[in-house]
Amino acid sequence: MNYFKQAAVRIYNDARKEKRLTEGRTLDELKRIALRHEGVIQTQVGSVAADSEPMSRSAPHTRNSVDHPFGEPEEKLARKAVERLSKEKIVCLDTMVGDGRDGVTARFIMPEQYAQIAYGLKLLMDYPAARVVEEPTYTVIFFTDEAFEPNKKKKLLDKDIVVRLWMGEKRGEQVKICRNTVYLGEGKKAVFMFEDWRVKAIDKTGIFLHAGARRDWLWVHDLETDRPELTEVVTAISGLTATGKTTTLCRRLARLPRESSEMIGDDGGTFAFDGGYAAYEIGGLYVKTEGLDQSQPEILRAAESRDAFLENVAITKYPYMPDFNDTRKTGNGRAVVAREKLEIASPGLHADRLHYIVMLTRNPLANVISKLTPEQATMQFIYGESIESSGGNPEEAGKFKREFFLDPFVAGDRLEHAMIFYEILRKSRIKCYLANTGTIGQDEQKVTLRQSLAAYNDLLRYQLRFSYEPDYLGLHYPIKCDRANLDLMIAHRLFPDKELLKKKLVDFFRGREQFLEAFEGKYGKIPEAIRESAPYSYRDINDSERIMAE
Repeated sequence: MNYFKQAAVRIYNDARKEKRLTEGRTLDELKRIALRHEGVIQTQVGSVAADSEPMSRSAPHTRNSVDHPFGEPEEKLARKAVERLSKEKIVCLDTMVGDGRDGVTARFIMPEQYAQIAYGLKLLMDYPAARVVEEPTYTVIFFTDEAFEPNKKKKLLDKDIVVRLWMGEKRGEQVKICRNTVYLGEGKKAVFMFEDWRVKAIDKTGIFLHAGARRDWLWVHDLETDRPELTEVVTAISGLTATGKTTTLCRRLARLPRESSEMIGDDGGTFAFDGGYAAYEIGGLYVKTEGLDQSQPEILRAAESRDAFLENVAITKYPYMPDFNDTRKTGNGRAVVAREKLEIASPGLHADRLHYIVMLTRNPLANVISKLTPEQATMQFIYGESIESSGGNPEEAGKFKREFFLDPFVAGDRLEHAMIFYEILRKSRIKCYLANTGTIGQDEQKVTLRQSLAAYNDLLRYQLRFSYEPDYLGLHYPIKCDRANLDLMIAHRLFPDKELLKKKLVDFFRGREQFLEAFEGKYGKIPEAIRESAPYSYRDINDSERIMAE
């Protein structure tokens, strides 16, 4: 019995019957409702700002019904949601998911005092006009209880928070209940996770990738015609929070006459069996504001506009203005910015096919960019090597981690997920790359945005060539480029101390081997051709004469 869905229907119907329900409001109306409540302010430029509790997603307190059996505690949670919200004025926000062509909708239910969540989610997920749907595909419920206030003095791991997702077997059964968190990201990631599940397990149209996408029309030399041709190139960029995904997607590579660049989607999208891509947020982007400055001009302008929603961003004393350089409150300040405020945003959310997939990592042992075979790309996604951010678990921020498919929201059989990805790659002939956006080499020099963008520009214009032999990580590294600085692109050349390199490699492969052993113990053996494509044990440095000779 889906007691989560029953709770959602009862909360909505009771509030409607008792005239405690506010629904079908425009973006401006939600803004006015939000600003009536304590702790929500209007900045000097007209944007809405508020702090959340907690100031990040509650990953340690989250479970889903596919990977974890639900029982009495979840039934109790559903009953408590009904009980607590029966005494509240309710704001209900209905939105579509994506551009509406898949017929997927979402409903967000919350106490009126947290109407800023509805405002931010409306800005992110939908058009400004009012909307009410009959039967929502997904429902997300926020409520708080007596533990909410004491939680504010505790670390995330110690907070009394419960977040549960009922995944369901058909459309409409998906419900997420959030107890004692009023972080907008929980609503956004609810839709993300339900889309992740729907695409793979219910509609069976492909998989959902934690990847945004961009479309560039560039002059590329055509080998058949032996002349430059204006060519469409669609690139998916996948990465964990704070690895530079949004920044990479929102920068122009177009420089020559008739060239153009546009951002299709920022956070995630459907990766279909035919190699197509479809983003899921029609309204805006949910961007990290830490370090947001003139190096990201379009995003900065949008975040400083009157239509932005600022969450956990430092605000100066009167005349209330956002200060994106002040991260004393949290490193996870966020802004919901409207797509219409971004000149680079595309008019639509779809691409007929992807040409490239670039995975972002942060690892000093990785090259600025490396070429991957389909098998290696699949293994790199399985390993999901990067760093933790303040958006996931603030207490672990900056530490190296492995997250399957760079996606904390995957549910179900991970090996099946990986094999679907591999089959799509193989049939669609999509080229894959691994890009390091962190630090590189022995001195851990920062990989600059300028260097990264130069490498992507070279890649998309066919001006980047890779080694025939692999490096220590089994990856093919750049040997020729045009705009990027080749001297700072190859990790193993930036380790003059070979003993230190050996130590770091031994530690790295020990962690990879442990991860692989645990993964296969839980989900089954990875096909050998894929498993062996990326090394998972250290090879003596003296056996690598070619690299040593360099």
